[in-house]
Amino acid sequence: MARIIIKSLLFMLLLSLFELAAQSNELLDDYYSRSEADFGTSTYLVLAASGKISESDGVPEALSWLEVNGLDGKFSSMNPDRPVSYGEFAFLLMKGFDLKGGILYSLFPGPRYAAREASYRKWILGNSMPGRTLKPFEAINALTLIAEESQL
Repeated sequence: MARIIIKSLLFMLLLSLFELAAQSNELLDDYYSRSEADFGTSTYLVLAASGKISESDGVPEALSWLEVNGLDGKFSSMNPDRPVSYGEFAFLLMKGFDLKGGILYSLFPGPRYAAREASYRKWILGNSMPGRTLKPFEAINALTLIAEESQL
């Protein structure tokens, strides 16, 4: 548990290095207060941390980025308030940070094989079923690990 708290604090420090606006602090507070990580905020956090969208943008711009890049068909719904699944979040990480995957992900890029990649690389711990929902701390922990890896 202490490791998760330390990683969460490290992520918050990382976000401050990206000079996120005050809007993002409120967004994170709301995100952490939820029982399940929501699709809209998760998308925003991944795309802002990876530099795909501006930190001053919001959830609508993040969802728009998915549509513009032809990724909206890879998700069960573009409703920002619904829970994000393990596979969808792993796919957001792969696309947001331009990460290469294994053979199956290369052939069939999408949430199912992104979930396998995330499990193999141990970005998201626990049950690796692509359809299971994530807790906010699991998503932040995974995003922190990816950001640390991409800094190396």
